[in-house]
Amino acid sequence: MTIVHHGLIRYRLRHELSSGQRYCQLSLLKQQICRQLPQVPRLNDAAGILNISSRSLQRFLQSNNTCFRQLVNECRHQLAQQYLQENTLNIQQIATQLGFEEQSSFQKAFKSWQGCSPGVYRQRSSTTISRSYPGNTLASRQVMYGTN
Repeated sequence: MTIVHHGLIRYRLRHELSSGQRYCQLSLLKQQICRQLPQVPRLNDAAGILNISSRSLQRFLQSNNTCFRQLVNECRHQLAQQYLQENTLNIQQIATQLGFEEQSSFQKAFKSWQGCSPGVYRQRSSTTISRSYPGNTLASRQVMYGTN
């Protein structure tokens, strides 16, 4: 019984390590995608970052229930939220920074992600932030949360 128990522990550790490594690889890939924006990255380039073939990357993403296009959209979504909350770029500039050729394409994508337009999201974000933290500015949030 002890041998079986140790075998199960070893299996779980290997499996968890494998999951952790997968998460790290996905995180690295997403970081690289975000850094490449506004230039929309290609699958071949991303595979090169991980030193694997394009097909291996596709299989890896599929085994993690995602695809390359979804990772690109997740990066765009995260950055769009950040840019809208910072309120330093207009909607057209944000669309350009995220690699959208047309502002209307960005607005359509953002609405599918958030359920509202970028302008409405920005309004709601600034209202929520100013109510929560009177006198709040981006600089004070960076100090409070240790972000850049």
